[in-house]
Amino acid sequence: MTQIDERVVEPIPTAARRPRKSRRGGLAWTFATKVMIGLLTIWLSSVVVFAAVEVLPQDPALSALGFESTPEQRAVFREANGLDDPALTRYLRWAGGIVQGDFGTSVVSGRPISEELGPRLYYTTVLALASVTLTVIIGLPLALIAGRRPGKAFDATANLITLTLHAVPEFAFGIVLAWLFASKLGILPLVSTGVENGELSAYVLPVVTLGVMGISYVYRFSRVGVIEAGQAPFIRSATLRGVSPFRVTTDHVLPVASSAVINVVALNAIFLLSGVVVVENVFSYPGLGSLLITAVESNDLPVIEAVAVVTSALLVAINLIADALVVLLNPRTRGATK
Repeated sequence: MTQIDERVVEPIPTAARRPRKSRRGGLAWTFATKVMIGLLTIWLSSVVVFAAVEVLPQDPALSALGFESTPEQRAVFREANGLDDPALTRYLRWAGGIVQGDFGTSVVSGRPISEELGPRLYYTTVLALASVTLTVIIGLPLALIAGRRPGKAFDATANLITLTLHAVPEFAFGIVLAWLFASKLGILPLVSTGVENGELSAYVLPVVTLGVMGISYVYRFSRVGVIEAGQAPFIRSATLRGVSPFRVTTDHVLPVASSAVINVVALNAIFLLSGVVVVENVFSYPGLGSLLITAVESNDLPVIEAVAVVTSALLVAINLIADALVVLLNPRTRGATK
């Protein structure tokens, strides 16, 4: 018989006995880190915007007083507005005002920029939210149907239509809609200035233009997420157990694909913000895009800086909201917060 060497074996500490970091605290720290990165991004964008405007050969005093002004008058204007101060001093004064909600004064109108920026931001936000909602209402169901049966007739047809829409520029699609529904049929206003008077029909053309152009983006990327989620083993197991396709899609596929879908919607919102400049000018929509074009045409540099910083803040806010929704809707991260 083999003699067994009996030795006292000390118990090995298990993972359960080790102090573990709170998952809720970890998620809070992660989100706080993202917020700090977002604030840093906004600050860096303000530096880049200020530096870009600084190197422009345009004289704000000339934009404010016109070509008829004398050099002496322009010199007095620059001194009165602190334009002769060092660049760092002017940046700190400008950035400090933004933190307090003061975006400076327009050199063209002489009015505080915040008075015009607030309503423009509101109308752009309404336009963006309505357009994103339209893309989700149409693009997500199409992706769910096509992604559950890839390669079939519906999938091929939806791919063809969305790729065709994606190839059309926003301004071209908007002009076609304006020609059809405003000029020919006369059922919608050609310009959207009526939104300032509460005219709801003035929202239709810009919202449809942005929304339809964004459907392709949401559909194509959400479809990939649905296909990848549908190939998971537990989803195939649910299908073999006889669970209905509708329940498999809503109870299993959609929660798993929610992270990808939310990120796609957030990226689509960023994409729509880039198209806002074009669409707002096509329909004379009183938002940030049309304000930016007007400021560029009149060389109103403070307004250009203000719109650029506000747009950067919107992009950061969209990303933060998307990250928070991913945590709330993803089953694994949602369970981790309990």
